[in-house]
Amino acid sequence: MRITLDTNVLVSAFISKQGQPAAILDIILTFPEIELVLSEPILNEFRDVLSRQVVRERFDYSAREIDQFVNAIRNASTIVNVKSNFKVVSEDPKDDIVINTSCDGKVDYTVTGDSHLQKLKHFKGIRIVKPRSMLNIIRRRFGEFIIPKREFE
Repeated sequence: MRITLDTNVLVSAFISKQGQPAAILDIILTFPEIELVLSEPILNEFRDVLSRQVVRERFDYSAREIDQFVNAIRNASTIVNVKSNFKVVSEDPKDDIVINTSCDGKVDYTVTGDSHLQKLKHFKGIRIVKPRSMLNIIRRRFGEFIIPKREFE
């Protein structure tokens, strides 16, 4: 199973260690059957968001810690060189990079909290889902031994 996580899911995973995005990231990093597929533009946005003063102050992240977070995610991911240039998110064209990363990475799922992307539901055979839906998909596919249902409801 190949998955792209939108920047908002990555950021949420680092801000709230108990939430659904953190559970997804933890599962991806634990099970080799699930591959995280990202691109440098997504990683750059992840770094930019974590580097915002309000985020750094609220969560007490240093620049060094942010670099470590980004590098850890990069090392745990398959990084694709984005060549596609689909323009499908007219409400927020910056979100097109997530779609293009997903397409070029030939992923099965894109996980996002972004309503503009969620409205698409599917794009070129890729399912676009919320974090809760992704946890349900993983549980159904790999069984409750990975995620007890009670942990994300």
